[in-house]
Amino acid sequence: MHWTFIHGAASNHRTWSRQHRFPVDKWVPDLPTLTHSTPAHLINDLASWCASSLPEPSVIVGHSMGGAIAQTMALNYPNRVLALVLVGTGPHLPVNSELLDLLANQPQAALEKITRWSLSRAADPGLIKTSLELAVSIPPARALQEFTACQFFDVRHRLNDIKCPRFVIRGSDDKMTPEALSNQFLAAWPDVPGFTIPDAGHLMMLEQPVLFNDVLDTIKSRL
Repeated sequence: MHWTFIHGAASNHRTWSRQHRFPVDKWVPDLPTLTHSTPAHLINDLASWCASSLPEPSVIVGHSMGGAIAQTMALNYPNRVLALVLVGTGPHLPVNSELLDLLANQPQAALEKITRWSLSRAADPGLIKTSLELAVSIPPARALQEFTACQFFDVRHRLNDIKCPRFVIRGSDDKMTPEALSNQFLAAWPDVPGFTIPDAGHLMMLEQPVLFNDVLDTIKSRL
């Protein structure tokens, strides 16, 4: 069974650097920069790109904006999606307007703030440093485009149209996509397994890779 890991906004494949040893056939792409796409259409366009680029139908593991892309793939291209693993995401992804203003006018300060909010208070200083280096390596225009796109994403009214197996993973200390968002999945899908990674923020797969990979193993055994 093939797996695909989709990263979130202002990030790249390094989001999943601690899942490289997870023993599955997998594709871990860098999402393309779609400068022609407006924020209102970006997630749909990225879902189309992912669906057309998949080497074969896959279990789609989507983090944050990548989770929005994964849900859109399951709705628009159901034959390409074997299952959904939704990580640190929700059926809609509101973004603070002040953060968008900061991204537009002081992108480095905004990305530093996002990095801090994406990790728990107990995060390793080395992980904070490497996460910040990753964030500021993303072109500011792309970061603004992607975070603005999250504002337009909302599939709450379509959750019951997603029929493939679904799993929800969240971090206990996630400030970027708090528990209230993932609770909307669990309310709409009462039989769907939900997993909470303790002592971890939005970047739970980097903060607690052993626990996170154990959850992926559990999900793999259920498919």
